[in-house]
Amino acid sequence: MKRLGWSAVATLAYTAVMLVLERAMRKTGGPGIVAFEVAGNAERAQEILDAWGPEGRRWARWSLWLDFGYMLTYGTAALLLIERARSRRGDPVALRLIPIGAVAGDAIEGVALLRAVDGVDIEANARTARIAALTKFALLAVGLVYTVIGSVRPRS
Repeated sequence: MKRLGWSAVATLAYTAVMLVLERAMRKTGGPGIVAFEVAGNAERAQEILDAWGPEGRRWARWSLWLDFGYMLTYGTAALLLIERARSRRGDPVALRLIPIGAVAGDAIEGVALLRAVDGVDIEANARTARIAALTKFALLAVGLVYTVIGSVRPRS
């Protein structure tokens, strides 16, 4: 429980930092980073980049670079939560792969978005980022549902 507590604190602290960057991007008149993550094509990604302007792009870069550390905090917290439920229920160890897959998806997304912000093959990078982001969100949702169900319902 001690590791989970520290992991939760680290995730919450990092979330606070990421929210500051989110607010800065929105102050430029554009959307937040999640809209950019799921833009999916060059046209929508370029609309967001144009709305952000140079200042918003700078904040987006900061957010994307710092996200590599953020994914380690939320990934660790998710892994510990899943492991707690998994070990109580006696479920397969393979469930540990859920947060690992989510973090891998986030890393792929982050690289693609950094390239898009730099104007490198925006179409391909926006598409890659969207697929990776949706995979990340789906895996995190599955992990959350498993954790909740695993915490309240013993294995039958």
